[in-house]
Amino acid sequence: MRILIVEEALKGLHGHWFQYISDIVQGGREAGYEIEVAVHKDACPEILKALPCRPILSATVFEKGHYSAGTLSGLKRVVAHNRSLYHDLAAFLESEDKYDVIIATTPRLDHLLAYEFLCRRFRNRRWQWVLIFVESVGRYSADYSKLYFSKKSLPLKFALKLSRLLPNKNLFSLVTESEGLARQFERFCGIRFGLVPHVTSLPDLGKFRAKANSSASGPMILGTFGFTRYDKGVDVLQSAIKLLSPWKNGTDVRFVVQWTGDYQMPDGSWARADAVTSPLVQYIPPFTHSDEYFEWIARTDIMVLPYRRDFYYDKLSRVAIDAALAGMPLVYPAGTWLEGFVQEHAAGIAFEPENPASLAAAIQQAVQKFPELKTRADQKKQPTAEAFSARTFFETIAALPRCGH
Repeated sequence: MRILIVEEALKGLHGHWFQYISDIVQGGREAGYEIEVAVHKDACPEILKALPCRPILSATVFEKGHYSAGTLSGLKRVVAHNRSLYHDLAAFLESEDKYDVIIATTPRLDHLLAYEFLCRRFRNRRWQWVLIFVESVGRYSADYSKLYFSKKSLPLKFALKLSRLLPNKNLFSLVTESEGLARQFERFCGIRFGLVPHVTSLPDLGKFRAKANSSASGPMILGTFGFTRYDKGVDVLQSAIKLLSPWKNGTDVRFVVQWTGDYQMPDGSWARADAVTSPLVQYIPPFTHSDEYFEWIARTDIMVLPYRRDFYYDKLSRVAIDAALAGMPLVYPAGTWLEGFVQEHAAGIAFEPENPASLAAAIQQAVQKFPELKTRADQKKQPTAEAFSARTFFETIAALPRCGH
C-alpha cells in the first residue's frame, strides 16, 4: 500500500506532532507500506531529514492558535486556509497518481471543504481519503446529560453532510480517536464516524533509565508534561501542591512540571509558574527534542494529569498513553475519557476534576499505593502497546466503513 500523510501541523518540532507522525511512518514502513508525508514548505531541517517529506503546504494549523469560525475574522481565516490547502494539494496531486490512501492526521473540522473539493476534483482516481478529527464539536451541560451545538457550528454541519453527496463517497472516510467523540459527531450531523487508535510508541527506555540511575537515589518523581493551558489544569495542580507542601509522612517526592508559558484564566487572572515556589516543585522548559521527553518518561514514577473535565470528557491524552506504555501509574480526572482508558490499559487513582483537595488526596493515595499500582500498570503494558501501534492503526484503516454506508 502506498500512503500519503497530510500533516497540517508539521512545521517545527514543538508539540507532539513530529513524534506522532514519526511513529506512524516507522510502524508503517516496518509493515511494508510506502509512506510519504506532506508538510509545510518551511518545515525545519530536522523534520525534512527524519521523515520522507514532501514540503508542499503553505499554511499550518495551530501556529496562530485557535480561532472561531463564527467571527468575521475567523471566517476569513477558514476560507483562506481551505483555499490554500486545496491549491497546494491539488497542484501536487495533479502529477502524482501513485497513492492508494491519503490520510489527513490532524485537520481542523472547518477545513473539511478543501478535502471534499479535492475528492470531487480527483473522483476518477481511486484514492481512499481518511480524515482524522480529534477536536470536540459540541459542549456538554453542567451535569453532562445534554450535548449542545452552537449556531456558529451550522456551517460545519453543512460541510459534514455534504460529504454524503460526493460522487465517490465510498472512498471518503471520516474518523476520530475516541468513542465519545464519535457519538458527538453522530448526534451533530447523523454521520457515524469510524474509530482509529492514536499511534504512539516508546523507544527502549533502558538507556534513559541507566542515565537517570547513575546518580544517587533521588525522590519519587511525579510528572506533568505538555502545554500549559487552561484545559490542562496546571493551575489546579499548583493549588493542590500548596495543600501538600506541609506533607510530613516521610515520603520524598518531587513534582516535575513542564511550563510552556503563562496562560489566562476565564476571570482574567493569569496562571504563572511563580504562583507556587514550593521545594516540592521543579519547573522544566518545553522539550526541544523527543529524547528530552523520553528521558523524563523514564525518570517519572507517577504521571499526574490535572485536566479539566470539560475538555477531556471525550478527548484522549497522548501523554496518558505514553505513561501507560511505560508501566507508569496515573492520577487522572474522574468522569473523562481517561476513566475507561485506565480501566482497560493502565492503573491509577482518580480525583474530582477542578478540585485541588481531591487532587491532593489522590496524589497522596497514589504515592502510598505505588508498589501495587506499578505492578498492575506493568501487567497492561504489552496489550496497550499493541492497541496503539501503527500496525493496528493501518489494519483499522483498511477495514474502515466508508462515509455514508
